Amino acid sequence: MRKSIIALVAALSVTGMTSTPAAAEPVSVSVSYADLDLAAPAGATVLKHRIKAAADKVCGRPHMRDLKAMAAWEDCRTAAQAEAVARLSSVAPAKSHVLASLF
Repeated sequence: MRKSIIALVAALSVTGMTSTPAAAEPVSVSVSYADLDLAAPAGATVLKHRIKAAADKVCGRPHMRDLKAMAAWEDCRTAAQAEAVARLSSVAPAKSHVLASLF
């Protein structure tokens, strides 16, 4: 079983988070879980926090006063986290139910 990395990818141009054409390419962050026991609640919780931190990096938080950008940022984070859980499900189906219950 491959137990090393989940990659989070977000297309920033879709969410409208940036205005520069160079940033329109998908951004990816790898999340390692090789050191975690996903069968244990503590391991799943740590992975959840890692995935949320990676989603924050991938999506890039906008200024709080830009309400449209904040809504797009939340959508981006939610989509990135769902993608990470889906990728985990395809790599380690027996472990993914623990993580899916945390989101």
